[in-house]
Amino acid sequence: MAEVIVPSETAAAVSSGGPLPDVPTGTADRLLSLAAAARPDAPAVIVPGGEELTFAQLDERADAYARGLRRLLGDSGAVVLLSAAMAPDFGALYHGIIRSGNTVAPVNPFYPPHLLKHVAALSGARAAIVTPEARDRLAAFGGELPQLEHLFTIGEGARALLRQDGAPAGDGTGTACLLFTSGSTGSPKAVRLSHRNLLTGAAQLAAAHGQGPDSLVLNGLPIYHPMHLNASLHAGATHVLSGHDIGDALRHADDHRATHFYTLPFRLVAAANAPEPPGPAPRALRMLSTGGAPLRPAVLRRLEERIGAPVLQGYGLSETSSLATSDRLDTRCPGSVGRPLPGSRLRVVDPRTGVPLPAGELGEIQVQGPNVMQGYLATPSAVDAEGWLSTSDIGRLDAAGNVFFLDRVRDVFEAADGALVSPGQIEALLDELPEVAESAVVDAPAGDRVRPVAYLVTRGPADAADLLRRANSDLTEHQQLLRVRLVDALPRLPNGKLDRSTLRGTARESATTERMATS
Repeated sequence: MAEVIVPSETAAAVSSGGPLPDVPTGTADRLLSLAAAARPDAPAVIVPGGEELTFAQLDERADAYARGLRRLLGDSGAVVLLSAAMAPDFGALYHGIIRSGNTVAPVNPFYPPHLLKHVAALSGARAAIVTPEARDRLAAFGGELPQLEHLFTIGEGARALLRQDGAPAGDGTGTACLLFTSGSTGSPKAVRLSHRNLLTGAAQLAAAHGQGPDSLVLNGLPIYHPMHLNASLHAGATHVLSGHDIGDALRHADDHRATHFYTLPFRLVAAANAPEPPGPAPRALRMLSTGGAPLRPAVLRRLEERIGAPVLQGYGLSETSSLATSDRLDTRCPGSVGRPLPGSRLRVVDPRTGVPLPAGELGEIQVQGPNVMQGYLATPSAVDAEGWLSTSDIGRLDAAGNVFFLDRVRDVFEAADGALVSPGQIEALLDELPEVAESAVVDAPAGDRVRPVAYLVTRGPADAADLLRRANSDLTEHQQLLRVRLVDALPRLPNGKLDRSTLRGTARESATTERMATS
């Protein structure tokens, strides 16, 4: 069980996830070979209405891809971009690249052209196995990406690699994977993850969520995230791919008797706010998990009533190779993102001084553990000499060691009296208003200071002035909203996260326009 160390009311708090579970040694692709040895004929990946692969078949394909890639690229750690598409071959390609002695770099298949070009150039990728759309975009850049020698489409296009001849390689040293950050604070960075990082992250997530050989994992995400692939391989669990529509995903979860369900927060918000449940309550479901943005208590309550299973929130970064924290069935704390995963620790520090804070204080989240990255590619590391990763995220710890994630550091701002204003704390209050389906708060100039502005998606007709008055009646002096704007939808990044930069620009433009109109 997780342990939190809080010596006194004023002492710095450190939340510990308890002992690290057993982690395999060697290269990260052993996750697949061990699963194939333990459960060769069991289904590893199921596409409803489509292809089904056993663990042995997935492992054999990874072997074949490894041979072809080694013949094509050698085994010196060349970077291979791989679209994280919801395709049954993703796992074979991901571990085949690692098994060949090269470095896999999963990319979001929905990246616009400029981000695709950025990650290809930053990583120095020599090959790419991507969706047809991404292949066309990369091909269009031509000589602008001189290192990119080979382009394949995921699926049939990549099968050409199976006809190559070579021998799998890889010795467990160096970088196994480049994982790109979301780009919510600028251009995506390339995170260097070791074999040990990937093996550890898989064991931690499987242990925290109770995955085992009897588990069936429903992937209701739009992309195939490696942390879900690897955790299920570590557990020997079957993966069902159903990532485009929450209603279809719920039906597939019910049909296949899914025990674990993973999806994005904004899809759950839409499901909670819809007039009717988008799909059936899956009968065998033990838990639904999400992360990336906090779900408010009101949304959690509605979801659990509709889905009939506990909704657990987690918190993770590319830099932690998997989740960093997760709520758990045996230590639930609804509204929090739970405690650190086994083998990791977490603390909260003053974002201005770096001094560790006691439980209850708002500050920057730092994480320490064997799942923390090697570092960034071509960018200074955010890990200090003691192994603490500065996340640039704002949150707090409670006395039991649960983490409450609220904001990015760049989204928190100072009020006139120097107090920190957390948009997340204001959003939590706004989301409790019956008319509000979703909210986003950003800072905007107001004379010689800054004030929060709220953008609200409502469930029906609503009066902005009335919502402003009611919200401000419950907010502290430095949290008082300058204005409320009603919008049809909130802008989002390619990974589904809220695009606060766009909203902040809109708020500042509106403030400038209003100032000019009154001058």
